[in-house]
Amino acid sequence: MLAFIRVIFTNAVGSLGYRSNNFIVGLTNTNPANPAPDLWDYTLCGQYPGHVPDGATVTVQCTNAYNRGLRFRYVIVQFPLINDTMNFCEIEVFTVGRLLI
Repeated sequence: MLAFIRVIFTNAVGSLGYRSNNFIVGLTNTNPANPAPDLWDYTLCGQYPGHVPDGATVTVQCTNAYNRGLRFRYVIVQFPLINDTMNFCEIEVFTVGRLLI
């Protein structure tokens, strides 16, 4: 299990850049592959409640989970109000600790 510190997102450049706006980041120990996680059915890492310009990089801090000493295995990124495809060109996850399988 890992202590997540922050997640950094870089938006794509082009006509689909709007698909990187207003998203939330969650943390869980349950494999989110099957079935897909329900919205808010995980611990909130943080949220980015605004517009991400084309090519811009934004950071979501996991301060709440990190300060409470919570450890997780998976990161979930979702839109809070719509069911649409996201369009990031890069996502970086920063942690403290090591994964024990």
